[in-house]
Order: sequence, then C-alpha cells, then structure tokens
Amino acid sequence: MAKPQVIDIDEHALLRAEERGRQYGLNYIETNERIFSTVKRGGLAKRKHLSKTGKTYYHYFQDNVAFYVIGQEKEYQEYMKILIRTIIIEEGRE
Repeated sequence: MAKPQVIDIDEHALLRAEERGRQYGLNYIETNERIFSTVKRGGLAKRKHLSKTGKTYYHYFQDNVAFYVIGQEKEYQEYMKILIRTIIIEEGRE
C-alpha cells in the first residue's frame, strides 16, 4: 500500500507562483489548486525543466497553461513528504 503524501510549499515559491499565475488570469485559489493537483496526479516531466536534485511534476490544463512543479521527496516511516521548491507556469504543452 502506498504511503500517504504530505505536500508542503516553500513560502518564496508560493509567492512567486501567485505572481506568475496572475499573468495568466489565475487567482490565488486557482493557482494553489493547480499546484496541488499537479503533484497529486504524479505525472513527471520528460524533457523540460528537469531538476538534478528533485522530481519535476508536470500537468497541462485545458486553458493552455502548463504547470511544472519541482519538489524534493523525503520518505518517513508513516508518510512521504514532498517539499515544493519551484513552480514554473507556461503557455502550451511540453
């Protein structure tokens, strides 16, 4: 059975993501929902914005906005913690 995930966002990354989300017409709540859903879906980026130190989660949304979420995973006995360090928002697909 898979361990439950605990997702945490670095404060600086959250503030920058909100700023970038506004450029694409997203408010604070929509941006947060998309960040968390990108990580929960677990789809990994194949070629763009790959990180040397963590995993790069990727998801393309129907309004032509793609989210790349770079996070570091740490496994504990009861759960898996994912600390989000960087959020990249772009137009178009990977």
